[in-house]
Amino acid sequence: MKINKKIISFIAGFIILLMLFTGCGKKAEQQEKIFPVKVIKAQPEKISSTITLAGEVDSKIHAVITSPIEGNVIQLKVREGKNVDRGDVLCYVMPIDQQNMLGQARFEYESAKKIYNGLSGGEKDAYQETYKAAKERYEAAKKLFNAMSIASPVKGTVIIRYVEEGQSVSAKQPLMEVADMEKIIIKSAVSQEYVPYVKVGSPVKVSFGPEGKNTIDGKVSIVAHGINRENRTAAIEVEIPADYRLKPGMTVALSLVVMEKDDALCVPLDALIVKPDGSKYFFIVENGRAKMIKAETGIESNTKAEIKSALYFYPGDLIVVAGQENLKDGVKVKIPEQEKKSESKGEKK
Repeated sequence: MKINKKIISFIAGFIILLMLFTGCGKKAEQQEKIFPVKVIKAQPEKISSTITLAGEVDSKIHAVITSPIEGNVIQLKVREGKNVDRGDVLCYVMPIDQQNMLGQARFEYESAKKIYNGLSGGEKDAYQETYKAAKERYEAAKKLFNAMSIASPVKGTVIIRYVEEGQSVSAKQPLMEVADMEKIIIKSAVSQEYVPYVKVGSPVKVSFGPEGKNTIDGKVSIVAHGINRENRTAAIEVEIPADYRLKPGMTVALSLVVMEKDDALCVPLDALIVKPDGSKYFFIVENGRAKMIKAETGIESNTKAEIKSALYFYPGDLIVVAGQENLKDGVKVKIPEQEKKSESKGEKK
C-alpha cells in the first residue's frame, strides 16, 4: 500500500512538472517577435530618368583646309586665333613641278652669271648672249610659275595651323582648321533603346571642367534618322550658347532626361527587393504588421522607382525603407517613436 502511494505521488508530481513546462512553452510561443523598421509615407511626386553621354565639342561651321597640290608652303598669312572672312588668303603653296622648273631656271641663270662675270674681253662678249638667254628664261619662269593661294571657305577663327613656312606638303594634307566659334555644337550618340525618347528640342545639361563642375544648358538640334549598324547608336547634335571656355575637340558630359512623370507613386530603390527570377517587391506597414507588395516598376531615377503596377498600394501608405531585409509578410513591426504619428495616419480602418 505504501508503495502504491509513492508511485501515485511520483506520477502526480511528474504530471504537474509536465504541465508547468508545457505552459511555459506555450507562453514563449505566444511572445511574437517584433521587427524594428523605418518608414516613409508614399505620395505622388515628380520622377525622371536621365542618361549620361560623352560628347565632343565642335562648331556648326567647321572647315579643314587641305592642300590641293604637292608642293612647298612659301608664305603663311595667318596665325592661330586669327579671325578670317570667307575668301581670305591663308597661305601660298608652290606646286612641286613648278618649284622644280623654277629651281632649274634659277640654277642655269646663276651658273651663267658666274661664268659671265669670270670672263673678260672677247670671251665675255662671246658669252653675253648665253648669259642673257639664261637670265630671260629665269625671269620668265618667275612670272609664269606662281604659287597657289589657299583661301578660307568660311568665316570664322583659325583654331589649328598644321604647317610652317618652307614646309613640304602632299596633296590633301591638312593645312589649317577654321571654325565659327559663335555657333558651338556638341556631337554625341544615343543607344538605340533611348532613341524613341530623344526629340529635337529636348533639354540637355552639358558638364565640363574639373569634376564636371562647370555646366551650361543646351538643346538637341539634330537626331539622326538612321542607326549605326556597328554600335547600334543614333548620332545627335546639341546646340549651346557660345562659351569661350569650350573649344572644338574638348570632351564633355551630356545629361538628357529620357522619361518623366509629374505625379508618379514611387518607392526608394533601397526599399525594393529583387528576387532571383527578376520579380520585385517591397513592404508597407499596415496595422502594425509588414505587408509584402509585389510591384512592377516604370521610370527609374538614381534614387527611386515609379511603381507602375501594384495591388493594394496607395498614396499615404507607409513604405519600409530600413529593416526590410529581415521581414516576412505578416510579421509584427515597430516604428520609432517619432514616426508613430505617421503610422497612425497610414493604418487601414
